[in-house]
Amino acid sequence: MFDVEIFSKTARGRAEVSDRTLGLTPRLRSALILVDGKTPLGQLSTALAMLGDPKEILRQLRKLGLVESDYDLPPMPEFPQMMSMDEPTTMMEL
Repeated sequence: MFDVEIFSKTARGRAEVSDRTLGLTPRLRSALILVDGKTPLGQLSTALAMLGDPKEILRQLRKLGLVESDYDLPPMPEFPQMMSMDEPTTMMEL
């Protein structure tokens, strides 16, 4: 995790704040409410530290699918080779 990483609630996380269907502990519910999609991890960690270990709290919320990070990128697609081996690949080969 990086200090500039931004965590935001997933659709499931937003639903949990309003519906309370998962029966989160007060600590996790408070942490979920603090995740706003704007606050960098460095500042969020300071607020979460009042509730426990920030990394562990975020790990639990992620595991439940309630929060996601802007660093959670999908895997890169694999592209077939776009150039034939007969074509020059550098200016030096031209």
